[in-house]
Amino acid sequence: MLIDNINLNLLRIFEVVYRTKSMTAAAQELFMTQSGVSQNIRKLEDLLQLKLFDRIKQRPVPTKAAKRLYEVCSKGLMDIENTLLEITGKEKELSGVVTIGIPIEFGNNLVLPKLAILGKKHPQIVFNLVYGHAASMNDLLLKGELDFAIVDDFKFDPQIKTKKIHDETLLLCAQADFVKSYGPVKMTPAYFEKLDYVDYMTDALILKSWFKHHLKLSHPNLNIRAALMDVTGMGQMIKNGLGAGIIPQHVQKKLKRSGHNIYVYKGSGKPLHNPISIAWVENRTQGLAVSEVFDSMVKSFSVK
Repeated sequence: MLIDNINLNLLRIFEVVYRTKSMTAAAQELFMTQSGVSQNIRKLEDLLQLKLFDRIKQRPVPTKAAKRLYEVCSKGLMDIENTLLEITGKEKELSGVVTIGIPIEFGNNLVLPKLAILGKKHPQIVFNLVYGHAASMNDLLLKGELDFAIVDDFKFDPQIKTKKIHDETLLLCAQADFVKSYGPVKMTPAYFEKLDYVDYMTDALILKSWFKHHLKLSHPNLNIRAALMDVTGMGQMIKNGLGAGIIPQHVQKKLKRSGHNIYVYKGSGKPLHNPISIAWVENRTQGLAVSEVFDSMVKSFSVK
């Protein structure tokens, strides 16, 4: 039989390279050197006398033969692993590198604490975190450079699936002295149109959504003093009194804990939410470690 000439470890290395689409990531997961992974892939190709990966722009691109082998190899190795654990009575020890895309503030404040807990439970899992906005996550997911991503609302490529896992509450906030300088707060268009603002874009889409949600005001006349695509920067502008702006509730609480006197405009009383979703490429097979972290993220966040 052909399989008599093949070391099972070669198939394991092949499975990780195919799944991660990277010799470097495979080396990290297998605790090998990158050159060692490459040598073993070439050895497997020599034994099979066929090409498994084309090297394009220094990345391994699977051939049709590799795709067929992976379909069988992935399931076969998983079945062997599960059977070995069952007959030996050992618990499944997850290991490997899990690459996750996250937004900066939401990621730092809410995702990282959950990953830290998970990392203590599974000490052989290594987290590789990539910060960025949803648009950049879309491209990285399609390139296979992320296992999955935590993202804001965005129109993703059809190949990418999303599942809402959390509702992030958005608040209109301002530094307390800034608020006092404009007199008593009134929930009227006239009051809000005299304020200065900071927003994430010059067209003030986020601010306009707040006014439409809370005041039924579709076309407010707003004086935008600064526009920046960064939640941390937005918090800096607000706490230093440049203008009022929209920040997530967890950022407002963080500013308050740091001793900053931040006023929250109450609005209509019904919260404005920014849906947070988990995004992944629909047909990409994930390893055990990725699946565990993915499922944990889904379970640990609750949509209210």
